[in-house]
Amino acid sequence: MPRSGTADTADPPAKRVVQSVSRAANLMKAMANKGRPMGLSDLAAAIGISKPATYHLLRTLEMEGFVAKGPDALYQLDWGLYELGSAVIRSVSLTQIARGHLDRLADETGEAVLLSILDDRSVLYLDRGQSAESFVMVANVGRRSPLHTNASGKVLLAFQPPDVVAAVLSRPLEAKTPSTVCNPQVLAEQLARAQADGYATCWQEQEIGLCSVACPIFDYTGGICAAIAIAGPAERIDEAAVPALAAAARREALAISQKLGWADTH
Repeated sequence: MPRSGTADTADPPAKRVVQSVSRAANLMKAMANKGRPMGLSDLAAAIGISKPATYHLLRTLEMEGFVAKGPDALYQLDWGLYELGSAVIRSVSLTQIARGHLDRLADETGEAVLLSILDDRSVLYLDRGQSAESFVMVANVGRRSPLHTNASGKVLLAFQPPDVVAAVLSRPLEAKTPSTVCNPQVLAEQLARAQADGYATCWQEQEIGLCSVACPIFDYTGGICAAIAIAGPAERIDEAAVPALAAAARREALAISQKLGWADTH
């Protein structure tokens, strides 16, 4: 509480904002509301700041790919915003659509079922289904793993453009366990096999005692957008179990893909 006779000039935490970020957001909203390219003067007037300040905001947004300046010196929103918006839509709709499929697969197999995406050259786990008997593992929602140490990462990488695969293979591959594949040539062969077979496997390469099988999920563009993996203890997930587990994962992955608008043309 402020002392009597003094003014409490500090903003409450809920009201604290970064002015430059707020102005940049207002600038992009103004451009979106107008629906056509706008000049510097009009944009400055729309958000109520000086032209020099508006110019610096526009220049920064342009460098980040959120705003484009045309040859007529007019500004409009650029594809960077579309990509961000698409990512949000994909993530939200993906987890909502996949939720029931994860639980069904977990109940059917008695193992943990993981939903993941490729994000910043790593595996990001978005959601999981788990039965009462499921193996307790490190790969929880919100955690990341290297692409080369698990079935999800391998299948996500296998369906990427060649330049993305080459970039990953050109970097040192860290060993998480004695079984981690760190030889780029061997990993490349596994990726080719995963693309041909439609699934990837992991044999205690991320965690000792943990094996997994993963299948790709495709979206309306026809590209891979996620992976669904069944993970469990090595004594239950072995070579003999792979065909049935891969078939079950592929079935749910196909159902999710179709709900995301993917049309199987094969």
